[in-house]
Amino acid sequence: MKPTTIPDLRPSVSSDALPAGVDPVVTDVLLYLRDKLPGYNFQLALDTLFVRELMDDFPNVDVLEEIKTFRWYFDRELGKKNHRASIRRWMANTKPRTRW
Repeated sequence: MKPTTIPDLRPSVSSDALPAGVDPVVTDVLLYLRDKLPGYNFQLALDTLFVRELMDDFPNVDVLEEIKTFRWYFDRELGKKNHRASIRRWMANTKPRTRW
């Protein structure tokens, strides 16, 4: 019996492939923006700068967690508004939290 080959079902690497050497936290946020935020206009170079700026400007905020909260608060596609400005405004209004 001839062995069956299993097709590679992983997504192919696109032009928006994340570069090596980027901070893992930044990478996690970039992947979330690219893959999980419906309607978000992901641009690798611009969003890398955007995420780094958010992390610098809001050091006491878990940026990934707040973007997840932002997504579920709106619970639908973002529409045609300026997504980055909306996320930045969300971060600016976020109060730093502790677990307890």
